[in-house]
Amino acid sequence: MSVADHVYEAPLVDVHTHIDFRSPTATSPTQIMLYHYIVTELRSLGIPVEEIIAKSGDPVGDLIQHFKLIRNTATYWCLKRILSDLYDFQEDPAPSNWSKLKEIIELKARESGWISKVKDKVKATRIFLTINPLTEIKPEFDRSFYIASLRLDPIVGGLSRESIKSLEDICGRRLQNLKDLKDALADRFDAFKGYSALAAVSMQSHEIYRPVHMSLAEHAYSKLYSGKPLSEADMTRLRSAAFSVVLELCREYRLPIQVMVGVARDIPGASPPDLAVCFKQSGLRHLCFFFGQYRDVDFHIISAYRFQSHELTVMARNYPNVYLDGYWWYCFFPESICQHLLERIEMLPAGKMCGFFSDAYVLEWIYGKAALAKKVTAEALENMVKRGFYTMEMAKEIADQILWENALRLFKIR
Repeated sequence: MSVADHVYEAPLVDVHTHIDFRSPTATSPTQIMLYHYIVTELRSLGIPVEEIIAKSGDPVGDLIQHFKLIRNTATYWCLKRILSDLYDFQEDPAPSNWSKLKEIIELKARESGWISKVKDKVKATRIFLTINPLTEIKPEFDRSFYIASLRLDPIVGGLSRESIKSLEDICGRRLQNLKDLKDALADRFDAFKGYSALAAVSMQSHEIYRPVHMSLAEHAYSKLYSGKPLSEADMTRLRSAAFSVVLELCREYRLPIQVMVGVARDIPGASPPDLAVCFKQSGLRHLCFFFGQYRDVDFHIISAYRFQSHELTVMARNYPNVYLDGYWWYCFFPESICQHLLERIEMLPAGKMCGFFSDAYVLEWIYGKAALAKKVTAEALENMVKRGFYTMEMAKEIADQILWENALRLFKIR
């Protein structure tokens, strides 16, 4: 079996998704055809996508005439793989065939066993869910297939009076200081014990996180809690202290943490709903202090900023508890994936990386993005074989490690 055939047949562990476990596959053609990567590409052409979606009874039908303008993109290639491999629809989507395609997608969505069929095509053994512990009271999902990633942005970079109030409402008590905050978060960790594999935090690219004296952090928290204005120095101290609180809980509960870097959100005029653009992550040097201070916590870094890949790889090479996961957002394109993958497999032991996450909202899009990641992974490894660096068997072993074996081992999934 060739490397490409082996990679195609390999199982996957998807370590970062936005799947709704209550409805994991698409219930509407819009979820397939207007995945937000596609919407961003249409909007970048000046097409008033939001207005059309808001006013139209059939937004895909009103936008599909423009799909021919994005046929060159990698996202469109993923869409084509979804349509051809899952729906047996071989044509380019266009106004002339939209009614036919729409009917096919709607019929499949209602088909008995469709979820199982898509799961089989995806070949995913486990899928990580993004769970907000401030809104999801208790785990209700099937943990033989799903596993929770506890997304803690509202308690770290997004810490606010509103997020504190949400946590107070869940826990039924006031959180007047950082110790109260930690105790309340511990309750949330307890609620998902046995169902979660990691905590996750997204850092905005301009944010600095550094070790902070807790008395200064407590003073900043007190100002926030009482509604007083905070300086930028206060905010840096507050989010740094909150990050330390989360890391202490990760240590106590023996959970890794996934840290997302390289994106600035709520940029005026950027593509909704994310309003996000990628920029160089500030303060990476300061994160090294956390890597050293919390040696018994595993940090899994994902980045949307391609040109910091080398710095992050060097960090993973230097710190035994730092790992690199997948290709996030603006890096999920063939050239970026290839650059990241080659840099990592040439510089790091193969056990230091998890090679795939989809960031998808429905299982069908996990399939499309897995098709792209597997294709580029196979090509990169085959090139290393061709150049004499690996044997074919070694390339297959590396593929297995980065596609699924490392995730099972590093996140202690049974």
